[in-house]
Amino acid sequence: MTATVIRTVAIVGICLRLIQAHGRLWLTTRDLFLTFGYKSEASLRYLYRSAQKHEAFEGHVIEAVLGGYSGKPCRLFDEVAVIFICQQRAGREGAVELMRWIEDGGMKIDKLPPVPEVGTLPVEEVELLPPLRHVPSLRLVPRGPDPMQQLLERDKAYCRDLVKTFLRYCESEEVDKLTGMIDGQIDLLLETRYCPGLNAARYELYRKYWMQGGGV
Repeated sequence: MTATVIRTVAIVGICLRLIQAHGRLWLTTRDLFLTFGYKSEASLRYLYRSAQKHEAFEGHVIEAVLGGYSGKPCRLFDEVAVIFICQQRAGREGAVELMRWIEDGGMKIDKLPPVPEVGTLPVEEVELLPPLRHVPSLRLVPRGPDPMQQLLERDKAYCRDLVKTFLRYCESEEVDKLTGMIDGQIDLLLETRYCPGLNAARYELYRKYWMQGGGV
């Protein structure tokens, strides 16, 4: 299913894409949780799985491809689901601002500003207009870097350096705990969004370090 981004709105400095599908308005998982200050992919998955257990979510979360955006389907939340998550994160500034926006009709289709009508001139006035001039075609300027992708790459770089720093100082028991935690996150990712490349790379690491003749 393809959904349509119809407008954007800024909440606490985060640009939310307002999406229309099935006669309702929706927000993406990433936009919603970025508003609460959660930036890492792991945090997004954990928060969603925690909220998903509640019956309030049933029928209020869908997956759809955003028209004009490449990639896999996004998980979308309607007004009911967004209110529920705001209530769960009531202490955060983003949740407070989101609730104010929703209470003002931010996720009501009938509250959207109307599309302005384009009027037409009478024939007599059209004849008085100057002739159309040729407008030279403009060379398209390449788009700048995607800010969301830049944010993700920064988070990844920080995570890599953080793990390296931790390993420099931790003991055997702490290494075991960290390894188990990372293995668990990989299992979770493969369950929710199967990645053949990750699965193959993980097996190669296991073979390299733990199987006889693996090389280490």
